[in-house]
Amino acid sequence: MTINLSSDTGNDNSSASPHPYRMSTRYLWLSLVAALVPLLSFAALYDGYFSQLVTRITDERLATRMAATENEFSVYLKERQYELATLADQFDDPRIFTQGGAAYLPRELRDLLTLQAEHQTLYGIAFFDAQQNLVWTFPEDALTNERYTRMRDMPVSRFDNVELIGPEPHSWSRPPALLMRGDVQTSTLEQETRSPSIALILRFNTLTAIPRTLQVGGVFKPLISVPDGRTYDIVGQPVDSTQKIITRYQMAPGWTLQLVQNQELVEPPSAQMRYWLILLVIGTAAALLIIHLAISRRLKRQVDTLVHSVEQVAAGDLESPIAQVSSDEMSRLTQSIERMRHQLKQVIRSTLEIERQASLGQVAAGLAHDIRNPLTTMHTTLQALVRREPNPEHREMLLMLDEEIDRVNDVIGNLLNFARPRDPQRELVALPELFDSLTALVNASARRQNVFIDIDCPEALSVYADTGQLRQILMNLTLNALQAMHGGGRITYSARQTENETTLCVRDNGPGMPEEILSRATEPFFTTKETGTGLGLAICQTLAVRNGAQLSIETAMANSDSSKEITAGTRVTLRFPHSDNQPTMTADTPTRSASRLSNSKHSTPKLFTSNNKEPQA
Repeated sequence: MTINLSSDTGNDNSSASPHPYRMSTRYLWLSLVAALVPLLSFAALYDGYFSQLVTRITDERLATRMAATENEFSVYLKERQYELATLADQFDDPRIFTQGGAAYLPRELRDLLTLQAEHQTLYGIAFFDAQQNLVWTFPEDALTNERYTRMRDMPVSRFDNVELIGPEPHSWSRPPALLMRGDVQTSTLEQETRSPSIALILRFNTLTAIPRTLQVGGVFKPLISVPDGRTYDIVGQPVDSTQKIITRYQMAPGWTLQLVQNQELVEPPSAQMRYWLILLVIGTAAALLIIHLAISRRLKRQVDTLVHSVEQVAAGDLESPIAQVSSDEMSRLTQSIERMRHQLKQVIRSTLEIERQASLGQVAAGLAHDIRNPLTTMHTTLQALVRREPNPEHREMLLMLDEEIDRVNDVIGNLLNFARPRDPQRELVALPELFDSLTALVNASARRQNVFIDIDCPEALSVYADTGQLRQILMNLTLNALQAMHGGGRITYSARQTENETTLCVRDNGPGMPEEILSRATEPFFTTKETGTGLGLAICQTLAVRNGAQLSIETAMANSDSSKEITAGTRVTLRFPHSDNQPTMTADTPTRSASRLSNSKHSTPKLFTSNNKEPQA
C-alpha cells in the first residue's frame, strides 16, 4: 500500500537542505574544547607553580642556607687556625725547624703530633725554616718538596694572621691538599730575623664539601673559586669555569662561593615538559579527529539509511520495513519508527476500510433499491410464465433465466452483507452439530470432486457466536476449499479449546496460494476467479470481527520449502477469545444447533469423524 502522505513537499526545500554543521561536528568541537582546555590550563598552572617554586627556593631558603654556609666556612678556618696556633706555642725549639728536626721532638710533642694528624680534616703537619723551605713533615711524606714547590707558585691568601697556600693542582693519583701556615716564635730568635713556620696540611675536599647543603633539590650547583681562578665542585674536582653563574659570595680573601643553576633539572619541568604538553595536545586533537571521522562516517551511514526509510514512509510506502541499524541508540530509534510505521499503516487501513464500508453501504443501499425492485418484478413475472408455458424447452429457458435472477440477487445480498452486516445475535453454538450440518450440505458436491471431509472436535465443545454468521463463514471457507481442489483431496474441520480461547480451523490439502495473493485475500472485490465477486473472504473477515474473533490464513505451495506447520494447502483459523461475561457450556445448556440435531448419532463419542465414506474403487 503506497499513499502520498506529504501535502506540500515540492515547495518546502528549506527542510530538506542539509545543515552546514552536522551534529557530530558540533560534538567534535565540544570534545576538543573539553579535552584541550584542561590540558592548556594544566600547562599554565604547572609553569606558574614551577616558577613560584624556584622563586621560593631562591628567595626564602637560599639566603638562609648561604648565611649558614658562609658561617660554617669561617668556623672551619678559625678552628684550623686555633689548632695551628696551639701547635705553634708548643714548638719553640729552633732545632725542630731544621733538617732532621723530628729527632729533637720530645715524646710529649710527638704524641701531640700523632693525635693532631689523626684529625679527619688533615693529611699531616709540615715544618718550615726561616727561609720557608720545607724541612720535614709528620707523618713522613705527608707533603713532598716537589708538591710544595708547585704550591708556592700559586697565589697566597691570608685569613687573619695565617696564610692559605694552594690548593695544589689536581691529580688523579692523589687528592689535592691546602696549606694553612703560621709563624712560630722561638726562644732564641732575634727580632729582625724571619721566624720559622708550621703548617697544617688540610684535606681540600673537606673545605669544598661545606656548601653541599646548597644543593636544594639539585636545582643549584655550588662551586668554590680559589685565588688562582680555578673552580672546584663540592667533591674537590675541577670544573669548567665558563658556566653561567647566578650569584657569588665572598667566603675569604680570594675564595668565592659561586652558585650555578642546573639546567638539566630546570629545563625538563619548564621547557621540555612544555614540549611534551604540546605534543600531548596535538596527539589528543589528532585522536579526537580520527575518532570523529570514524564515528561521523558510521553515524552518517546509519542516519542516511534511517532518513531514506522515513522518507519512504513519508512518500506513502508503508509496506517496506525500516532498515535496522546496529548501534543501541539508533536501534531504539529505528524500532520506534518501525512501530510508528505499523501503527500508521493500521490507522490508514482502518480509515480506508471505514470509508470503503461507508461508500459500499451507500452503493449497496442504492443497488438494493434500484435493482432489487425490478428483479422482484422480473422474478414474479417469470414464475407466472413458467406455470403457463406448455413448451418444455421454453420452460427450461425461463427457469434458467430465473436462476440467473436469483444469482444477481445473491450478489446484491453479499454486497449488503459486506457493507452493512446485521448485528450478531450471539449465543452458545455446539460445534460438533454445526460441523455435521455443514458436512451434510456440501457432502454431495464433495463426492463429485472426490474430496473427503473429516471432523476433529470434542463432543461438548461450543463457541459463543451468531449461529447464522458463523455458519456463513464456515460455508464460504468450505466452498473456497472445494473450488481449489480440482483433482480430489481432503477438508478437515477441527476445533480446540484452551484456557484463553476457542479455535476453529478449516484446512485443506490443495495447491495453496502464492504470497502475493495471500496478502490480498481478504481485500474486497479481489478475486482470481473469472466469475467471482471477490467478497467471500472479505465477508468472512467482517463477520469474524463482528463476532469478536480473529481470522488468519496460512498457506503453503505444494512445491515450496515453507517452514510453516502445514506442508501443503491452506488453513484458515478462527480464534474466539474468552471473556468474563461469556456463558459456558454445561450438560443442561440447550443450544440452537443441539436442539435441532438432538437425535444426532454423535451424541456419545468425544472425538469423531463424519460418515463421509470414501468411495470404493
